[in-house]
Amino acid sequence: MVKIIYEPYHTVVIHEIVQYDLNMLIHLHGLGVQSGQLGRPINWANGVAFNHLPMPATEDIIKEQIKGKIHWSHLSFAFMPKHQQIIEIPEGKIRIPILNLSDNEIFRDVADWIKKHYKSK
Repeated sequence: MVKIIYEPYHTVVIHEIVQYDLNMLIHLHGLGVQSGQLGRPINWANGVAFNHLPMPATEDIIKEQIKGKIHWSHLSFAFMPKHQQIIEIPEGKIRIPILNLSDNEIFRDVADWIKKHYKSK
């Protein structure tokens, strides 16, 4: 039988953070999307809508990941108290999926950290 080991990451390093109001974050995810189509999804956890960009998988970054440390080059977020599965941008009827990731420990902890360190606009 194969041995399975679960070793969750213990550290998230965020190198750049940009706070938007929710409407702007939604519209950014609809840029370049044709009328009536789905835009790029947005993550949501514990009252925060956000997306992140991981650092490129260089040799150094992979070594850090093996040790349990994730590096995100960019995180954009907006406060969104209640989860909605889809938000529609009226101009063009573009639908933006909102993925509820509150069950993921990393995303939940990042959302809680954001709420502690940033204020709602």
